[in-house]
Amino acid sequence: MRCSLDTGFGLSPAWKRLLLTGTLLASCTCSASLELPSSVSPDFLTEGAVALLPVPSNIDGVLTTSWFRGHEARPETMIFSPEGFPGPGHTGRETLGTQGSLLIRNVTAQDSGSYTVVLETSRERRSKTEQIRIKASDDQPLLLAYPSNIWGAIQCELNYSVVMQCLTSIRNPMIYWTFNGKPFEIGEYLIIRKLSLKDLGTYACVVKNNQEENSSKSVTISLPQIKEDSTEAEPIQPDPILRVSGGGAFALIAAGNIGLMILIAGISFTIVQGLRRRVRTYR
Repeated sequence: MRCSLDTGFGLSPAWKRLLLTGTLLASCTCSASLELPSSVSPDFLTEGAVALLPVPSNIDGVLTTSWFRGHEARPETMIFSPEGFPGPGHTGRETLGTQGSLLIRNVTAQDSGSYTVVLETSRERRSKTEQIRIKASDDQPLLLAYPSNIWGAIQCELNYSVVMQCLTSIRNPMIYWTFNGKPFEIGEYLIIRKLSLKDLGTYACVVKNNQEENSSKSVTISLPQIKEDSTEAEPIQPDPILRVSGGGAFALIAAGNIGLMILIAGISFTIVQGLRRRVRTYR
């Protein structure tokens, strides 16, 4: 994710909420494809339910449909390919519905987050991001993040921002965050401006009131993995050398000499026969 987020300092809580909502719902405009407005499910789904993510109905001439986990169409998060084959992001609970919609059965809190559909038409490539929210059955708080939290991991480049939000059904909670197991910040939102190396690690949010205390599932922020192709040429192995010693070596040399003598004799005989024919012809 290369779209930066500069929230600035000294903003009021209302502005922070508005900014975070826009950030979580809008995908980056730096993509080469045309992105449609994002949408989010207004209600929480319960664990074990079925989530249905439809495709836009106002696009004509759709040739292929593919689904990805997160805000971006990355190969490693592909759920279904344009040909309809399961990808690395397929968990075994996803199926394709009518008109290319995505059906997720037996959802869990880990399925919360963003899903991107890419539509290929004869004229252009368009994408849209959908969001679903699943309420944990044990009142475990839900951690939403931008860039997307994919299976407990957030990948972001240095000097870009990470936004996390803690959602809970507990009334009048006190919310705080932990970083690598230690208390870190207080509040519903945690905004990391200009990510640095010291910010890499594991985060979780904790909610508590007078009656209970619950912690969300942790997420780990790391740098994107760069895949480098090896350009070093493989060493060329020399051809194996046949080594012969002792009596075998003498026999091989003798056989070679005999063969060479037979070859010379054959050539000499052929030359003599040719000269004899020419002499007879002149006579």
